[in-house]
Amino acid sequence: MYSTPTPAILASALHKVFATSTQAPDSLALWLDIAAEAVRELSMPVKPALVPWVPVVLRYRLHRTEGEFFPFTGSMRIMTGPLLGNTFADADTAARAVVDKTPAPVADAMRNVLPLWRFRSTGAPGAFTPPAVPPLIS
Repeated sequence: MYSTPTPAILASALHKVFATSTQAPDSLALWLDIAAEAVRELSMPVKPALVPWVPVVLRYRLHRTEGEFFPFTGSMRIMTGPLLGNTFADADTAARAVVDKTPAPVADAMRNVLPLWRFRSTGAPGAFTPPAVPPLIS
């Protein structure tokens, strides 16, 4: 039996409303909408099959790993990179696995810094984009 973690539901509600809102981030109306969505989601009976996975991304050592967050259980599913298809019990465990699989640079000073998962702007994994080349100045 799963128990729904309240912070996971609140994060999902925040992302859902914030990402689709046209209001300013400091708008009272936006934050009231976020609170209303969170209350609505917390008061609804949860059917795991109907809970959507929320797209997230993690950047570490210039590598981008995309994943999905499941608010009902708090689990993470990796969608790109060497851990493709793996599901982890929580975001922290998934981040540690990504850190372990990411190639180390010459200086390994950042090894103990754990990156944070962030919401992706779209539901589909992002396409590869080559690095921008600065314009030639003559």
